[in-house]
Amino acid sequence: MKRIRLLLTLRPAQCVTLCFLLLTLVVNAQIPPNAFNYSAVAHNAAGQPIASSTIGIQITILKTSPLGASQYSENHFVNTDAYGLFNLVIGAGAVQSGSMSTIDWSNDNYYLKVGMDAAGGTNFLVMGTTQLLSVPYAMYAKNAGGFGGLPVPTVTTNAVTEITSNHAKFGGVISGVNANYIGEKGIVISQTPNPTIQNPLNYLLPAGDSIGAYDVNDFAYYYNIMGGPYLTPNTTYYVRAYATTENNITFYGNEVSFTTLGVGQIGTGGGIVFFDKGNSAGGWQYLEVATSDQSTGISWGCQVGPTGPTAYGLGVGSTNTSLIVGTCNEVNFAAKLCDNLSLGGQTDWFLPSACELKLAIQANSQVAQDLQASVYWTSSTETNSVMAYSLVNGSQYAQLRSNLFHVRAIRAF
Repeated sequence: MKRIRLLLTLRPAQCVTLCFLLLTLVVNAQIPPNAFNYSAVAHNAAGQPIASSTIGIQITILKTSPLGASQYSENHFVNTDAYGLFNLVIGAGAVQSGSMSTIDWSNDNYYLKVGMDAAGGTNFLVMGTTQLLSVPYAMYAKNAGGFGGLPVPTVTTNAVTEITSNHAKFGGVISGVNANYIGEKGIVISQTPNPTIQNPLNYLLPAGDSIGAYDVNDFAYYYNIMGGPYLTPNTTYYVRAYATTENNITFYGNEVSFTTLGVGQIGTGGGIVFFDKGNSAGGWQYLEVATSDQSTGISWGCQVGPTGPTAYGLGVGSTNTSLIVGTCNEVNFAAKLCDNLSLGGQTDWFLPSACELKLAIQANSQVAQDLQASVYWTSSTETNSVMAYSLVNGSQYAQLRSNLFHVRAIRAF
C-alpha cells in the first residue's frame, strides 16, 4: 500500500464554516483498476473534527491543470468516525459525469478537486484542488499495457441465473494470463453497486485459483445448495467476478445486477413462483408451484418403457411427465393427474422432478411447510422397475410405485 499526503490550500472564506486540514490518499493495489481508496479528516471552522456525522463529498478529477477540464465527477455520502475520519473509494461513488475507465493516466497531469457538504447534502463547498503526483499504479498499468511487463487478466462477470428468493448462481471468466498467475478468483456480491473484496459488508465467494470459466454458490446437484450466504427475498444485488494475481493485485469484471424473488410472488397460473432461471432459453424462465395438493393419496404409476428411467434434474419435470403418461396405461396416477390439471387458466402443469420439488422447498416459498409435512411423489425414477423417488420432509427417498402419496403440480412459464 502506498500513502500520499495531500495538503490543500484553502481560501479563507471556506474555513469560516468548515475545512479539511489534511487529506491522505491511499492507493491500494488490491482494489479495482478503475478505483482507488481515499481517506480524509473533516474539521469545522473551530478546528474541531466533524465527528460521527454523515457528510456529502464530491470528487472531481481534472486534466492538465487545477483549472482544467473535468474528466470525472462523483458524489459520496459517508459517515465520519469519532475523529472526523472518513473513507471512500474514488471510482465507486454516484457518477455525475465522465468515466474513470476512459482516463488515460499515462499521458497527462491530473488533479483532484474535493468538495464537501458538512450537512450531508449536495451543497458542496470546494475544499481545494491538488495534483495527483503519483498516479494509482494499477490504473496507470492498465493504460500502459501491464504491470511492468506483467500480464493483465481480463475478467468477465456472467449473467446471474437460477435465482430463487434466497439463492442464485454466479459465474465469471478469466482469460489473457497463465493459470499460475492467478492466486484466487471468485464473485463478490453486495446490495450496493461496485462491490469489492475490501468491503466487509460484501459477500465474498472464492472459486479456486485457475483461469477459464467458473461458477460459485451453484446448486451443485441442484438439490444440494453448496456454500455461500442466504440471500434476502425481493432484494436487488450487485455482482462482480474478480481475480487476484499471485502478486496480490485484484481485477474486477463488469457489474451485473439481479433481484431475488419475493416470497409468495404469484405466477401466471396462480401458483407461487419459486425459481427464476435468469433467461427465457427453452421457452420458459420461471417455475411456479400450485398452492394446494392435487391429491393426498395416489400411486406413482407403471414402469417407464425401454427409453429408460425419467431424469432427476432441473427443467426436466415436463418431459418426465410426458414420458410417464405416454408409457403408462393405468386409469389414474400421479403424472396423469398433473398432466390433466387445469388451474389458474393454465393447462401445462406437470409432476415435478425430485430436483424441482426440493427446490420449491429450499426457496422458502409459502408452500414449503406443506411440502415438508407430507410425502410427495416426484416424476423421477430409480433404475429398477418398482421404485420411484419421493420427497419426505424435503429429503429424497426411493419408494414402491404402488404407494399412495401426495401430489403437488408445478409449471414453467
